[in-house]
Amino acid sequence: MMSLGFVYFVFFPSIVTTPLAGSTVRRIGTRPTFWASLGLAGIGLPLLLMPSLAAVLIGLALVGVGTFFAQATATGFVGRAAIADRGSASGIYLACYFFGGLVGSAVLGQVFDRFGWPACVAGIALSLILAAVLAFRLKMPDAAHSV
Repeated sequence: MMSLGFVYFVFFPSIVTTPLAGSTVRRIGTRPTFWASLGLAGIGLPLLLMPSLAAVLIGLALVGVGTFFAQATATGFVGRAAIADRGSASGIYLACYFFGGLVGSAVLGQVFDRFGWPACVAGIALSLILAAVLAFRLKMPDAAHSV
C-alpha cells in the first residue's frame, strides 16, 4: 500500500512549475500560455496507454504539469480581467473549477467502468480540446466599458 502512495509524486513537477505560469503569461501572453499548457498535457495522454509503468507515470506528470499550469493561467486571467469584484470573480471561477472537477471525475469514472481506460483517456483528451477551444474567448474587457 505504501508503494502505491508513491504515485502521488507525479504531482511534484506540477508543484515546481505552476508558480512559473505568471512569468510565462507576461512573456508570451495568456492564450499562448494556456494552449501550450494544454498541449503539454495532451502530449502526456498517449503515455497513459503504454504498458510500461514508467511511461504511465511520466504521462501523468505531463498531464499534471500541463493542466495545473493552464489552471494557474486561467486563475490569473480572471483576476486581471475582472472589472469589479475581483475577489468574487476569482471565487466564482474556482467554484466552477472544482465543480467541473467533481463532474468530470464522476463522468470519467462511469466512462472507465463501462468502456475502460482508453475511453477514459479519450475523455480527458476531449476535455483538453474543449478547454483549448474555449480559450479563444479569453480577452481583456474593453477599457471603455470598464467604468
